[in-house]
Amino acid sequence: MRPDRVAAVLLAAGNSTRFGDEDKLMAEHCGKPLIVHALEAVASIPFKYHIAVVRPIALAPIIHRKLDRRGYTLLVNDDPEGGLSSSIRIAAAHVAQLRCNGMLMCLADMPHVPQSHLMRLVLTAEDIRSVVGSTDGFTPGPPAFFGRRHFAELQALKGDLGARALISQNLLLETSGALLHDVDTPEDLRPAEPAKATESTSEPGAVGSD
Repeated sequence: MRPDRVAAVLLAAGNSTRFGDEDKLMAEHCGKPLIVHALEAVASIPFKYHIAVVRPIALAPIIHRKLDRRGYTLLVNDDPEGGLSSSIRIAAAHVAQLRCNGMLMCLADMPHVPQSHLMRLVLTAEDIRSVVGSTDGFTPGPPAFFGRRHFAELQALKGDLGARALISQNLLLETSGALLHDVDTPEDLRPAEPAKATESTSEPGAVGSD
């Protein structure tokens, strides 16, 4: 699918309780705030819409400003305790009102996902029925593409596993686990360079689950 028919959605509303008092997404990683890595990967692709689900501005004023300057539509999640699914529901309800064929869901705390992997997810999607997720060969997850046909299903999600069940039942693109690494604690901001991506395609059922 062409990216100019797709909405890019950045999920950035988590409470990051395991990270401590510091705003995780503003923590420095390789010389930049953590969230900037995800923003730069998305910015290199001509998506039709740019949308971010965020915490209230009082809790993340700098992130609001960064996203606003980059032209993002900001959707506030007032109940981040509802887990990842609460942010996905907010995003899907908004995107369902737009003129687009699908959305690419990215997490703001995954700094090593390259533009090339995001582009492959979108281009692999054939139509509005497509779901294309990522895997390290074991676990399915984001970033992931969801065709418009699945927006209603996404709006009904519950819990902190987000859309993993839906992703695991569909096409998966395999890449290095280092590239799909997400940051949960300060120790996760390790200085080691990510491993080179190994891209392949996996059929549903070829990966494990948590």
